[in-house]
Amino acid sequence: MMSAHKTFTANGVQRFDGGSKPTITVFSDPINPGKWIGCVENSDCSESINGYSYDELLSIRNALTDALNEIDVRETVAEFNAKNPAMDSFRD
Repeated sequence: MMSAHKTFTANGVQRFDGGSKPTITVFSDPINPGKWIGCVENSDCSESINGYSYDELLSIRNALTDALNEIDVRETVAEFNAKNPAMDSFRD
């Protein structure tokens, strides 16, 4: 039998204040039977509600993926330019 909830911890987050790591606990949605919400705790900013739908979590994941891809591109361009000063530089 599946437990009533499951918690995922963002272990890679380093908190300067030594506080708890951010967590997302998946609960059944009390308003929409058969649906689930992810409740975020120990985050750096408060949200207007304490839970996200599947689509909201997917949107957050996509935004994080886009941001990480952008960082990867910018860091790769900067590294290439630093290693190849004689070549025309790529623009970031």
